[in-house]
Amino acid sequence: MARPRPPTGLPAVLSAMATSTAGAPRGARQLGLIVLLGLPVLVLTLGVLFAGGGRGTGFDQFGRIITLVYCELVLPLALISLGTGAFGDEWASGTPHYVVGLPVPRFALVVGRWLSTARWALVYVVPAVLLVYTLALANYGSALARYLPELAWVLVIVVALTLAYSSVFICLGLALRRALIASFIYVFAIEVATSKLPQMVGRLSLAFHGRNILWQVTGDSVFEPLTRDAFDVEPLSVLSSVLWIVGITGLSLALGTLALRHKECGGDTTARDAAET
Repeated sequence: MARPRPPTGLPAVLSAMATSTAGAPRGARQLGLIVLLGLPVLVLTLGVLFAGGGRGTGFDQFGRIITLVYCELVLPLALISLGTGAFGDEWASGTPHYVVGLPVPRFALVVGRWLSTARWALVYVVPAVLLVYTLALANYGSALARYLPELAWVLVIVVALTLAYSSVFICLGLALRRALIASFIYVFAIEVATSKLPQMVGRLSLAFHGRNILWQVTGDSVFEPLTRDAFDVEPLSVLSSVLWIVGITGLSLALGTLALRHKECGGDTTARDAAET
């Protein structure tokens, strides 16, 4: 009997996604994820219990937490371990042959693990965002129902940024020996610092584009990028920001695929290097 053909295209991606356990949130990784995502929720809970709410309106408080805390800092930090571990766990555990020996295209394998990483993250991220929304607006009567369309857009952007950050950290995990260090540098140098620089530089940040999209589709000033008028330049359009996010995601997946192909023929040295991520 002829050997069955290996899956390609979407079936290969779905197969890689379904069979991936590397980088899964368990043990210390799961605890760290819960602590990172839960700290803003805890702070808001204490504010509601003891201070009767926060500064400004409830939605302003929600918007500041989402843009300045979650999108720029908490979300990328929470994804570092999941993204770099999507392949790094295989080399760290001494089982890289299970990865490089799979009869599926390398790009399909990277995409499958990328989707798996984002899926695991969203299981924790979406409830955290909903809790923040509820706590921030709980003391403002009908505000919970009034701002549901804006909440829907926030969730769309959170999903988009989760996918984008996952691709970046998977790429770093495959390409660099010190992936964790590089990932922290990326978060604080690009997502935290660069997003607050003038628009011509700030656009390198994924958080900047997420905030720009939210500002333009909702019209709420709480989402307006901090440095939009620094050099009196026209703000980026929604389409431009979408293309930036998609472009960074696609480039990261492509570079991650190239790095995985290099590891495939790298022998013992490659396995040792990957384990150090």
